[in-house]
Amino acid sequence: MKKEKRQRLIKQLVSEYEIETQEKLVELLAEQDVMVTQATISRDIRELNLIKIASPKGLMIYHASSEMALQTDLKLKRKLQEVVIRIDYVDQLTIIKTLPGNAHVIGVLLDNLNWKEMAGCICGNDTCLVISRNRSERKILEERFNLIFR
Repeated sequence: MKKEKRQRLIKQLVSEYEIETQEKLVELLAEQDVMVTQATISRDIRELNLIKIASPKGLMIYHASSEMALQTDLKLKRKLQEVVIRIDYVDQLTIIKTLPGNAHVIGVLLDNLNWKEMAGCICGNDTCLVISRNRSERKILEERFNLIFR
């Protein structure tokens, strides 16, 4: 199956099912006679800008970010207020501590904003490390985050 068709199918599956893991997505695709590896799914998820959100049942499920009605900055503000425990600043680093399982959501939203003060971010389960090119750019990020929490 061509990449475009597979990715359309992935978007359809994500909209129809509550998919918590890449493995579950691989299984659902296999049921459609589409055999792919987890690595392929990982690339597709990144290319499709799928993010994880809380379902009505409280599960963290994949969701097509283009389906979300709110603008990215508003989504970031809401998500930061919902899941961030604290934000620390060290030199040119911003460390965002979140509730477990939420750091990647913050990372995706930040990446989508394309703030020039961010060289990039690396996220784990509950920590998102935002790297700025220098301390002055990090201070700009600090001001942005302070405005969000007002």
